[in-house]
Amino acid sequence: MLSAAIVIFREVFEIVLIVGIILAATRNVPSRLKAIGLGFGSGIAGATLIAFFTREISEFAEGMGQEIFSAGILFTAALFIGWTVLWMKKHSRDMKAHFTKVGEQVAAGNLPYISLSLIIALAILREGSEIVLFSYGMIASGMSAFSLAAGFAAGMAAGLVVGLALYRGLITFPLKHFFRITSWILMLLVAGMMSQGVGFLIAAGVVNSLAHPLWDSSWLLSDGSIAGQSLKTLIGYTAHPSAIQVIAYIVTLGALLFLTEFSGRVKVAVVKAAATTAGLIIVFWAISANAADKIYAPYVVKGEAEIEWNGNMAFDHRGDRDGAQGHEFEAEYGVTDSWQTILTAVAEKESNGESTDFTELEWENKFQLTEKGEYWLDPGLKVAYIHTLDDDTPDAIEAKILLEKDVGRIVHLANVSFEKEIGHNAEHGTAGGFAWNTRYRNDMYFEPGIEWQSDFGIIGNGSSFSEQEHVIGPSVYGSIIPHVNYQLAWLFGVSREAPDNTLRANLEYEWFF
Repeated sequence: MLSAAIVIFREVFEIVLIVGIILAATRNVPSRLKAIGLGFGSGIAGATLIAFFTREISEFAEGMGQEIFSAGILFTAALFIGWTVLWMKKHSRDMKAHFTKVGEQVAAGNLPYISLSLIIALAILREGSEIVLFSYGMIASGMSAFSLAAGFAAGMAAGLVVGLALYRGLITFPLKHFFRITSWILMLLVAGMMSQGVGFLIAAGVVNSLAHPLWDSSWLLSDGSIAGQSLKTLIGYTAHPSAIQVIAYIVTLGALLFLTEFSGRVKVAVVKAAATTAGLIIVFWAISANAADKIYAPYVVKGEAEIEWNGNMAFDHRGDRDGAQGHEFEAEYGVTDSWQTILTAVAEKESNGESTDFTELEWENKFQLTEKGEYWLDPGLKVAYIHTLDDDTPDAIEAKILLEKDVGRIVHLANVSFEKEIGHNAEHGTAGGFAWNTRYRNDMYFEPGIEWQSDFGIIGNGSSFSEQEHVIGPSVYGSIIPHVNYQLAWLFGVSREAPDNTLRANLEYEWFF
């Protein structure tokens, strides 16, 4: 009920605010109420038409994938409400001036009366459509009709009272504070709806990757309790969420926060970059290996923060290896000019048909050992503690020597790695690996090159070349836009133990504190 009341209150308040501004600006215009009334009628008719077809689609979907339909309704409602948050963020400051100017132009005869009708109709159609989609989304997520109706009535009454009071000058609450508070609430609501939509896709069997629950907080707050149900409809709370639901929640909330913060400055290229990044990750996951990893440079930049995704996928004629995947999600920060600390979560999948599970948490630290260009070769060191989430798999300590040599526009990059298991069930010996990349800096957007990666296994165990994993292939580095970087490589197996083909990808976003 509370979430319904908040959404309806916000939508009704916006309608009253727009209509109030129009009324104030056209108070000397004869027959203005007819034009505004026509707009009201047209907007309500349009919203009713959307409601009619939504109901028809709902009835058609009965027995034909109701979970998928419910997910689609939630996603659509979340999209519309999220768009409203961004629209109000961008236009709240100049909304009064804009609509006042339109009213004055109508009063002066520079715009036809139909302009008033059109503005009111579009406002009601937009807000009414969002109310319709939100209502269906809440019903799809389990809200009772009584709770929805009660929330609708409370929200409408509050929106009318506050809007009319503000119009009459009875209250002087700053609009910027109102929109900031309600925008935060709506962003949490949108993230919750996206998470619940993913839950429906899991129930329908459409999404299987990362579908296992991350935790069970029912001992603290049950889904069936009044508080649990309230939080479910308000912010999407569930006592045992899956990993993919948590990811959907965090990504949605993060995207909305980013766009609201930079709504006045976001360029089309940024939106394209975000869509490209999300699309690559989704496609990579949907076509659901550890033979290929990112090759690190030895440099550290103080104050630079990064969020990063590294992924690889194997394509192999052997069924037990085909489709194997590895995903790393990293958060990095340059603490000093020579020290960067990194937190990493690793998810893996053995082969097609298997589930993708989080398997490791890593704390890594990278050290730049000399100034860039101070010596013939620039060295660095990266050390990590790897904690496995499987009780039967031992933890490990990893060290990588990072080397780079620039010759004009040619960049040579090499990593030499050593890994030692520790604790219960640890394997004796130290595993070794090597990675090399040479590329040409054509420009910031496109740096083509070639890459070699080797996994030697335990050093000194006498394994032959064919028993080790060796891959080679073309690669490309670059930036989609400044601060958004990518890497892609297609690697061919050159030893029997290596996958036939491996796709390696990396995406990162960097900024400064």
